[in-house]
Amino acid sequence: MKIEQALHPLKLKPPFYQEGGQCGLHRYLDAEFINRFKQDMQRRQFDLPQFNAWQQEERHSRHGQQPVLRLPLHRAFHIVSCEVVCDRFGEPALDPQKISSAGFVIRRLSGGREQAWMLEDGEALGWQDAPSELRDPDLHRRLCANGVLHKRDDQAAYSGEEVHPLHVLKTSDANRKTHTLLFGYLPLGGFYYLRDVSQAFDSTDQAQTASVAAAMLPWPFGYRQPLNQTWLAEHSKPVAQGVASKACFELLRMLVNRYHLGEAGIAENAVLENKAQQLWLYDEAKLPAGLQGQAYTEISQGLFAAYRQQSFYSYLQACFALGGENPLVRWLILQEQVIDAVGGLDKLGALPALPNANGVGNLNLTLLLLAADAQEIRVLLGQRLSDQALSKVKEIPLPKFAQNAGDVYQIVAFVRAKNDQGQEQIQWANADTRSIHFRVAAPFDPDASRPALIQMPSLADLRRGLAKGAAMITPADTFDLMNKLKLNKGASEDTVKDTSGPDFGIQWICSFSLPVITLVAMILLMIMISLLNIVFFWLPWVRICLPFPKIKGD
Repeated sequence: MKIEQALHPLKLKPPFYQEGGQCGLHRYLDAEFINRFKQDMQRRQFDLPQFNAWQQEERHSRHGQQPVLRLPLHRAFHIVSCEVVCDRFGEPALDPQKISSAGFVIRRLSGGREQAWMLEDGEALGWQDAPSELRDPDLHRRLCANGVLHKRDDQAAYSGEEVHPLHVLKTSDANRKTHTLLFGYLPLGGFYYLRDVSQAFDSTDQAQTASVAAAMLPWPFGYRQPLNQTWLAEHSKPVAQGVASKACFELLRMLVNRYHLGEAGIAENAVLENKAQQLWLYDEAKLPAGLQGQAYTEISQGLFAAYRQQSFYSYLQACFALGGENPLVRWLILQEQVIDAVGGLDKLGALPALPNANGVGNLNLTLLLLAADAQEIRVLLGQRLSDQALSKVKEIPLPKFAQNAGDVYQIVAFVRAKNDQGQEQIQWANADTRSIHFRVAAPFDPDASRPALIQMPSLADLRRGLAKGAAMITPADTFDLMNKLKLNKGASEDTVKDTSGPDFGIQWICSFSLPVITLVAMILLMIMISLLNIVFFWLPWVRICLPFPKIKGD
């Protein structure tokens, strides 16, 4: 038999001290904000800046006039407040005993859409379209109320819209009228991980990124300008008797430095590895006379098969097998130094021969390539970059609150109370009782930052006492390096100890003077600021120095 429950008429309204029709949003600048709020309620100090005046100070967003809420990082804390009454004549305060729980949700308002921060089994899913109907944000409560699930004894992992608690505070106004306030801390942190990365990127921006990435290599491995997509005879020999072309050098640099192609255990390289295994190095000196002048094409490639020496992938694999002594990595580093010295790769003459995979001598083999091979390499490089970006975005914690033009937020409160039959009902704040629209500051927003006092040491402190500030446990080889550093020489190759063999030294503990470390850090900071000012011209925004009297008690 179905029994209709008579709902007790409730209403959420702005707190009695609030001017205007929206719920209260208060800012405090110290960590004791909860006690401060209760104290302000008790003393009826409703004209303090934390109640309303602060909102005018925080309208500094370049995207609109909404106030920008600072983060706890800025030593700012916000409290949400509203009042719950019985929705009948006189609007008497609801008995706190009838309140089973209360809370609020944060909604994102973007492009005419209202979005809710959703959780599934306690894990954040991110912003999703908010439900149009007013229902319980807790999925488990909602289903139980509908009779779909039986109540369970153990605490289920939360699923539904993220809820922040509101606490009950019974107070009275100047006329001694009782009010039931709901208040709670507004957390402005949080992050989530993308589950479906297939839709992670903006399609237009993704296409532009792919175009930029393709232009990082010259033809035939990329589309860098100036571009002539004609397949030339020289393109079929990117490595001729051990000497790599400049285009092949850039390809090798990308394959080795970015993707570590040839290193064991990188599953993401499987497709590129498979392609590299299909490319072969030949010894031109062993080719018969009839093939030495023969062009390498789709038709003639079968004639060269009997003279294969090793695959391109086996060469890379053998290089990486030597670990830190990888001869190809050392060769690339050396060429980078030469290129920097001459002013760019285009100003460099022919490159020296590639090293043998064992690190002894130079390679004298030739890599033969088809136009179809080059085309496949271009496609695979583009796909590898896309896969790498998607794998990165899966691991990156994305912030809950962003600072783009469409990132505007609003608070919606609700209360759960027992009706006359003792059953729980939920009442949401109506559109007029929601909070003001607001934005959230970025961690390094200069307009949201507050002064942080750092006491610099006096020069008289630099030669006092023992060096017993910061202590570091130092392995034997690192301690040996530190001891060999000379002020007038710095570090050289002779300074660095060979770490390949066993180390029988003892570890050391080194203590440094905190005043010295602090002063050195400040000196280095000022040097770097002055040097980079040549590029950024930022001094008027970097430092302000004012004469400052001593504070009493110093």
